[in-house]
Amino acid sequence: MQRQFTYAGAVVILITSFLLLYGCAAPAPELKRVVKDCLDCHDEYRQLTTENNVHTPLKQGSCKGCHRNHGLIGEAYLKTDRTKLCLPCHKNITANETTPLAHDPVAKGLCLECHQPHNSSNQFLLYNKAPQLCFDCHDSTPFTLKTQHQPVVAGCDSCHATHSSKKPTLLNNDADQQCLTCHQSTALVTQHGGYTLTNRCNDCHLVHSSNSAALLREYVHAPVKQGECQSCHNPPTSAEPFALKQQAVDLCRNCHDSPHPNNNNDQQHAPVRNGDCFACHTAHASDNPGRLKKSIQTLCFDCHQQETNSGSIHGAYQQGECLGCHNPHEASSGQTNLLNDQLNNLCQNCHEQNETTAPFAHEPAQQQQCTICHLPHSSPQKSLLTQPQQNLCLSCHPNMREDLAKQNLHSPVAIGQCSSCHNPHGSSNSQLLRAQGKQLCSSCHDSIMDQTDEKKEHYPFATGGCLTCHLPHSSNNTGLAVQSENKVCFSCHEQLITTDKHQHQPFKTGNCTSCHHPHASSQDHYLKQTLPDLCLNCHDTDRYWSQGAAHAPALQGQCDQCHDIHSSSRANLLNRETSQLCSNCHDLTTTELAIHHGGIAPGVDSCLSCHDSHGGPDRSLTFPIKHEPFAQKNCAACHKEVAP
Repeated sequence: MQRQFTYAGAVVILITSFLLLYGCAAPAPELKRVVKDCLDCHDEYRQLTTENNVHTPLKQGSCKGCHRNHGLIGEAYLKTDRTKLCLPCHKNITANETTPLAHDPVAKGLCLECHQPHNSSNQFLLYNKAPQLCFDCHDSTPFTLKTQHQPVVAGCDSCHATHSSKKPTLLNNDADQQCLTCHQSTALVTQHGGYTLTNRCNDCHLVHSSNSAALLREYVHAPVKQGECQSCHNPPTSAEPFALKQQAVDLCRNCHDSPHPNNNNDQQHAPVRNGDCFACHTAHASDNPGRLKKSIQTLCFDCHQQETNSGSIHGAYQQGECLGCHNPHEASSGQTNLLNDQLNNLCQNCHEQNETTAPFAHEPAQQQQCTICHLPHSSPQKSLLTQPQQNLCLSCHPNMREDLAKQNLHSPVAIGQCSSCHNPHGSSNSQLLRAQGKQLCSSCHDSIMDQTDEKKEHYPFATGGCLTCHLPHSSNNTGLAVQSENKVCFSCHEQLITTDKHQHQPFKTGNCTSCHHPHASSQDHYLKQTLPDLCLNCHDTDRYWSQGAAHAPALQGQCDQCHDIHSSSRANLLNRETSQLCSNCHDLTTTELAIHHGGIAPGVDSCLSCHDSHGGPDRSLTFPIKHEPFAQKNCAACHKEVAP
């Protein structure tokens, strides 16, 4: 209870002290808020408010119309995203029911593509004057030809709405009505041979610029160009002045040597067969040769579905050069598919025939039967092949199927790329090979060819006789060998064929390449390594001498002083009896043996009982585990020949 009273008293004293101090403090001074205008900090924009054409919000000093005071919202402190910023004030700019077609920058809200945001020397705050401004996006070439339409020079907005329109291409009026706003119909009558023309101006005239007078298109029908409209149409004074005097196809044939429509001729182009010249041609003028309605690159594909195989496409076909092979009206005599000539003859017009006349020519190429292997337009396969390359070759070379059934396939064969080695049209080499011998193989096996630098080359390899040892397509032997490995070697090295009981293991199993390099080596006998390193890959004969003493022939790699390399009638492939081997270098007389063996002369054929022929822990070359008396040189303990 006493503790509670103490706490309560302390709280009362604290509050009372605070109130007294607050009551005695002087009153705080009144704070005056200073608000700066944007131009107080951004003085570089002040000039923009007084010169040229000024954006209305800026002219009124209202930067806040577009910008926030400060902050990180929006780009450059704009009140909202720039694609939406202009719309609250310029509501009439966007496409709507009245003007549903919008200029692309308008549709995307990219007003600053054309307009300056603050100030401009051009009307409507434009970056530049038309048409230069328009050329920032639109290619200037069609607008700057020899003869230019006056509205283009004056400015594109003479004919086009700049933001949106209800007419195609943003025209202010329908196309023909747009022309009549400047060109009076009375003048047009005089200029068109007395015919009253009020529509289809664009049939003959370009609307922006042309290389011809009167903005005419490049290819004009001769009667039109000569003002002889009555060649095809009724006179201008008749009741139907624009009616044709004859059927259109008959009119065309009056001047043009074209085939008669024939419903029974399936080798006529369908429009010709139906007498419909205007399916492809215009009557008056065109920008395309032959007064075609479209470029030849696109016209044919209006009716004929374009092939777009991912494997390969004929270059002429891809570029729309259909008339290089096809007649647009009627196939040549005896041909189908509107071809100008026999299909294989057509190929020769573009493709050189050097290979088909080579000393060794592929029969289909020699006989110009291109379509046996190739398709004319496109193919899922490379080189326009009619089917995968391997299947195509097997269709004429079925014997190759036996090769494909073997265990080991040459890589080009395995992936079906016969043309890696063979030229499919012709060659100066037999079997249509792209090159001969080593030159052909080196196109892929360059790493093997690099082995020849400053090395001794195996004779077949040096002379390019790769097929001496290898099969070109496949083999049941490793390395595409013509036979099992040792049989391949024995075909030249007959002296190695043996019936010896003891044979070197690699030699016995036919693995000659365990020791010999088949192509080239810097060592004698094409060995893969120097001796004794090569031997030590398999034999641990250095188990003692690596830390002790070596027998000189072993250390110096003179293995053949004691061993036959391939085979021998003696164990361990020795080339002579042990006593004879040792006596080549050592004096094995009884006296000499006794001197070195504690007075005892061991038999001359017993050297290997105590000595390792390759090396030992010390110069004696004796085996490391010794009989105790022998280790102590106490021969008398066992041998009576030695005096005690």
